[in-house]
Amino acid sequence: MSIDSTIERITEAEGEAGLRDDDRDQQHKVYEKTFRALEDVAPDDDDEGVTVVADWIVEEIRTTGKRPTSKSVRRRARAYCEHNGYEVSNNDWLGV
Repeated sequence: MSIDSTIERITEAEGEAGLRDDDRDQQHKVYEKTFRALEDVAPDDDDEGVTVVADWIVEEIRTTGKRPTSKSVRRRARAYCEHNGYEVSNNDWLGV
């Protein structure tokens, strides 16, 4: 799944939840940065990390009616990396 299609999927979930557009662009930039960081940390996982984190974001939107914060998305991405044996430095974007 490409990052662009992943962002589209998140946008659809936001629309279904009736979320306002006020901070959407900024939040999507942060999500995209996190997805790119996941691709850099785990280049051989066929974007599994991006899919896992995107699924989590969509589920959060559907259950809470809110966009997850940048920090919570980075934490989720880091948890994915740690669970799958990928090292993440505390100085990296995913280092939270």
